[in-house]
Amino acid sequence: MPLDTTSRMLTPFLDHLTDDELDALPYGIVRLHPDGTVASYNRAEAANLGIDRPPLGQHFFRDVALCADVPEFHGRFLVGVAEEKLDVTFTFTFSCTLLPRRVMVRMYYSVRTKSVWLFLANPDGSPFERVPLASKGESVRRPQVSGIGLHGLRLV
Repeated sequence: MPLDTTSRMLTPFLDHLTDDELDALPYGIVRLHPDGTVASYNRAEAANLGIDRPPLGQHFFRDVALCADVPEFHGRFLVGVAEEKLDVTFTFTFSCTLLPRRVMVRMYYSVRTKSVWLFLANPDGSPFERVPLASKGESVRRPQVSGIGLHGLRLV
């Protein structure tokens, strides 16, 4: 199901998920501290980048995704953090690697955690397919899901 969902229902649910539960979701999910450092980084997003260790503690816009350090992405993040209000969906091309990756991004500021959630999906908003992890040869486990559209998430 597509990424376009009601954020009020989405983020309170995600704020309470464990790392394992975030890893089970077929969307890329990244949580950023207000200073731009990575607080959470799920397995689907790591697999899509071909990395086996999440870049926790690294600055997203300076160390992880330099190509996202542009007004349409980082600028929106900065304004959202300053205003403590952000809920925007847009398409973006991560051109930081040899193989550019076009995705749909949803950025949402969580008042509860004082952080910004990034939700990444295919350009049409659909979940990512299984992608092998670079060094382990494993694949992202795509759970059986009931009612997923990133609202009212229920893992089966």
